[in-house]
Amino acid sequence: MAGRARAGIVTRSGVSPATVSVTTTEASVLALLAIEGEQSGYDLLQLSKKAIGHVWKPARSRLYTVLPRLVELGLARSRKVEQKRRPDKHLYRITRPGRVVLDAWLGTVEPGAREALSLKLFVGGLTSTESLVGQVGQYRRERVELLEQLREIEPSNTRRGHDRYHWFLLRLGIEDAEHDVRWADWVLAELERGPSEPIA
Repeated sequence: MAGRARAGIVTRSGVSPATVSVTTTEASVLALLAIEGEQSGYDLLQLSKKAIGHVWKPARSRLYTVLPRLVELGLARSRKVEQKRRPDKHLYRITRPGRVVLDAWLGTVEPGAREALSLKLFVGGLTSTESLVGQVGQYRRERVELLEQLREIEPSNTRRGHDRYHWFLLRLGIEDAEHDVRWADWVLAELERGPSEPIA
Protein backbone atom coordinates (compact mmCIF):
# COMPACT_ATOMS: atom_id res chain seq x y z
CA MET A 1 0.00 0.00 0.00
CA ALA A 2 1.41 3.37 -0.99
CA GLY A 3 1.77 6.31 1.33
CA ARG A 4 -0.37 9.42 1.07
CA ALA A 5 1.31 12.81 0.86
CA ARG A 6 0.41 15.97 2.70
CA ALA A 7 -1.60 18.69 0.98
CA GLY A 8 -0.40 22.20 0.25
CA ILE A 9 1.58 21.84 -2.99
CA VAL A 10 0.31 21.32 -6.52
CA THR A 11 2.39 19.40 -9.06
CA ARG A 12 3.17 20.52 -12.58
CA SER A 13 0.27 18.40 -13.84
CA GLY A 14 -2.09 20.28 -11.50
CA VAL A 15 -2.46 17.34 -9.12
CA SER A 16 -2.08 17.86 -5.38
CA PRO A 17 0.46 15.50 -3.76
CA ALA A 18 -2.26 14.75 -1.20
CA THR A 19 -4.02 12.73 -3.91
CA VAL A 20 -0.90 11.00 -5.27
CA SER A 21 -0.06 7.43 -4.32
CA VAL A 22 3.28 5.87 -5.17
CA THR A 23 4.35 2.26 -5.44
CA THR A 24 7.34 0.89 -3.56
CA THR A 25 9.39 1.08 -6.75
CA GLU A 26 8.42 4.71 -7.36
CA ALA A 27 9.18 5.64 -3.76
CA SER A 28 12.55 3.89 -4.02
CA VAL A 29 13.45 5.89 -7.12
CA LEU A 30 12.44 9.13 -5.38
CA ALA A 31 14.57 8.15 -2.38
CA LEU A 32 17.59 7.51 -4.60
CA LEU A 33 17.13 10.89 -6.28
CA ALA A 34 16.80 12.56 -2.87
CA ILE A 35 20.05 10.96 -1.67
CA GLU A 36 22.18 10.99 -4.82
CA GLY A 37 20.89 14.10 -6.59
CA GLU A 38 20.37 14.39 -10.33
CA GLN A 39 20.90 11.07 -12.12
CA SER A 40 20.20 9.37 -15.44
CA GLY A 41 18.09 6.25 -15.66
CA TYR A 42 21.24 4.22 -16.27
CA ASP A 43 22.96 5.76 -13.25
CA LEU A 44 19.95 4.95 -11.08
CA LEU A 45 20.00 1.36 -12.26
CA GLN A 46 23.69 1.04 -11.39
CA LEU A 47 23.14 2.66 -7.99
CA SER A 48 20.31 0.27 -7.26
CA LYS A 49 22.58 -2.69 -8.02
CA LYS A 50 25.42 -1.48 -5.80
CA ALA A 51 23.58 -0.19 -2.75
CA ILE A 52 19.81 -0.26 -2.36
CA GLY A 53 19.72 -3.41 -4.50
CA HIS A 54 20.45 -5.46 -1.40
CA VAL A 55 16.88 -4.78 -0.27
CA TRP A 56 15.19 -3.77 -3.56
CA LYS A 57 15.99 -4.98 -7.07
CA PRO A 58 13.94 -3.33 -9.80
CA ALA A 59 13.74 -4.77 -13.28
CA ARG A 60 15.41 -2.52 -15.82
CA SER A 61 12.20 -2.18 -17.82
CA ARG A 62 10.28 -1.27 -14.66
CA LEU A 63 12.75 1.45 -13.70
CA TYR A 64 12.62 3.08 -17.12
CA THR A 65 8.81 3.01 -16.99
CA VAL A 66 8.67 4.61 -13.56
CA LEU A 67 10.81 7.64 -14.40
CA PRO A 68 8.49 9.15 -17.06
CA ARG A 69 5.51 8.59 -14.75
CA LEU A 70 7.22 10.47 -11.94
CA VAL A 71 7.89 13.34 -14.35
CA GLU A 72 4.28 13.27 -15.56
CA LEU A 73 3.05 13.49 -11.98
CA GLY A 74 5.44 16.36 -11.27
CA LEU A 75 7.32 14.34 -8.66
CA ALA A 76 10.53 14.45 -10.69
CA ARG A 77 11.94 16.72 -13.37
CA SER A 78 13.99 15.71 -16.39
CA ARG A 79 16.36 17.48 -18.74
CA LYS A 80 18.02 16.24 -21.91
CA VAL A 81 21.79 16.27 -22.19
CA GLU A 82 23.31 16.13 -25.68
CA GLN A 83 26.29 13.82 -26.17
CA LYS A 84 28.54 13.90 -29.21
CA ARG A 85 29.44 10.25 -29.56
CA ARG A 86 26.52 8.68 -27.73
CA PRO A 87 22.74 9.04 -27.79
CA ASP A 88 21.37 11.96 -25.80
CA LYS A 89 20.49 11.11 -22.22
CA HIS A 90 17.92 12.37 -19.75
CA LEU A 91 18.82 13.40 -16.22
CA TYR A 92 16.22 13.26 -13.46
CA ARG A 93 15.92 15.03 -10.13
CA ILE A 94 13.29 15.03 -7.43
CA THR A 95 10.97 18.04 -7.16
CA ARG A 96 9.50 19.66 -4.07
CA PRO A 97 6.16 17.85 -4.55
CA GLY A 98 8.16 14.66 -5.04
CA ARG A 99 9.83 15.16 -1.69
CA VAL A 100 6.43 15.75 -0.05
CA VAL A 101 5.14 12.46 -1.45
CA LEU A 102 8.35 10.65 -0.48
CA ASP A 103 8.13 12.01 3.08
CA ALA A 104 4.53 10.80 3.31
CA TRP A 105 5.55 7.30 2.13
CA LEU A 106 8.43 7.20 4.60
CA GLY A 107 6.09 8.14 7.42
CA THR A 108 3.35 5.65 6.56
CA VAL A 109 3.37 2.44 8.61
CA GLU A 110 2.44 -0.47 6.34
CA PRO A 111 1.51 -3.57 8.36
CA GLY A 112 2.96 -6.76 6.91
CA ALA A 113 5.09 -4.94 4.32
CA ARG A 114 8.54 -6.28 5.17
CA GLU A 115 10.15 -5.11 1.90
CA ALA A 116 8.88 -1.58 2.47
CA LEU A 117 10.25 -1.66 6.03
CA SER A 118 13.68 -2.72 4.75
CA LEU A 119 13.67 0.09 2.21
CA LYS A 120 12.58 2.70 4.73
CA LEU A 121 15.33 1.65 7.12
CA PHE A 122 17.89 1.65 4.30
CA VAL A 123 17.08 5.28 3.46
CA GLY A 124 16.37 6.15 7.09
CA GLY A 125 18.56 9.24 6.92
CA LEU A 126 15.77 10.89 4.91
CA THR A 127 13.20 10.65 7.68
CA SER A 128 12.85 11.15 11.42
CA THR A 129 13.80 8.81 14.25
CA GLU A 130 10.18 8.90 15.41
CA SER A 131 9.02 7.63 12.03
CA LEU A 132 11.53 4.78 12.04
CA VAL A 133 10.60 3.84 15.60
CA GLY A 134 7.00 3.58 14.47
CA GLN A 135 7.95 1.37 11.52
CA VAL A 136 10.15 -0.99 13.53
CA GLY A 137 7.71 -1.02 16.45
CA GLN A 138 4.93 -2.20 14.14
CA TYR A 139 7.17 -4.93 12.73
CA ARG A 140 8.08 -6.07 16.24
CA ARG A 141 4.43 -6.32 17.25
CA GLU A 142 3.68 -8.42 14.19
CA ARG A 143 6.55 -10.80 14.91
CA VAL A 144 5.61 -11.10 18.60
CA GLU A 145 2.05 -11.95 17.59
CA LEU A 146 3.29 -14.64 15.20
CA LEU A 147 5.66 -16.00 17.84
CA GLU A 148 2.82 -16.31 20.36
CA GLN A 149 0.70 -18.18 17.80
CA LEU A 150 3.48 -20.62 16.99
CA ARG A 151 4.24 -21.23 20.67
CA GLU A 152 0.57 -22.04 21.24
CA ILE A 153 0.80 -24.70 18.53
CA GLU A 154 4.09 -26.15 19.80
CA PRO A 155 2.72 -28.22 22.75
CA SER A 156 0.21 -29.96 20.49
CA ASN A 157 2.91 -31.28 18.15
CA THR A 158 3.61 -34.95 19.00
CA ARG A 159 6.90 -35.14 17.03
CA ARG A 160 5.55 -38.45 15.66
CA GLY A 161 4.29 -39.41 12.21
CA HIS A 162 3.48 -36.39 10.06
CA ASP A 163 3.88 -34.15 13.10
CA ARG A 164 7.61 -34.89 13.06
CA TYR A 165 7.97 -33.08 9.74
CA HIS A 166 5.64 -30.28 10.75
CA TRP A 167 7.89 -29.82 13.78
CA PHE A 168 10.88 -28.99 11.58
CA LEU A 169 9.06 -26.00 10.07
CA LEU A 170 7.43 -25.04 13.35
CA ARG A 171 10.86 -24.75 14.97
CA LEU A 172 12.11 -22.72 12.02
CA GLY A 173 9.19 -20.33 12.36
CA ILE A 174 9.70 -19.95 16.11
CA GLU A 175 13.43 -19.36 15.82
CA ASP A 176 12.96 -16.88 12.96
CA ALA A 177 10.36 -14.95 14.93
CA GLU A 178 12.53 -14.94 18.07
CA HIS A 179 15.46 -13.66 16.02
CA ASP A 180 13.32 -10.94 14.44
CA VAL A 181 12.06 -9.74 17.83
CA ARG A 182 15.63 -9.55 19.18
CA TRP A 183 16.70 -7.67 16.05
CA ALA A 184 13.81 -5.21 16.37
CA ASP A 185 14.68 -4.60 20.03
CA TRP A 186 18.29 -3.89 19.06
CA VAL A 187 17.27 -1.49 16.26
CA LEU A 188 14.88 0.36 18.57
CA ALA A 189 17.63 0.70 21.19
CA GLU A 190 20.04 2.03 18.55
CA LEU A 191 17.45 4.53 17.30
CA GLU A 192 16.87 5.73 20.86
CA ARG A 193 20.61 6.44 21.17
CA GLY A 194 20.52 8.65 18.09
CA PRO A 195 22.94 8.79 15.13
CA SER A 196 26.69 8.60 15.78
CA GLU A 197 27.18 11.49 13.38
CA PRO A 198 24.86 13.80 11.43
CA ILE A 199 23.89 12.98 7.85
CA ALA A 200 24.60 15.76 5.41
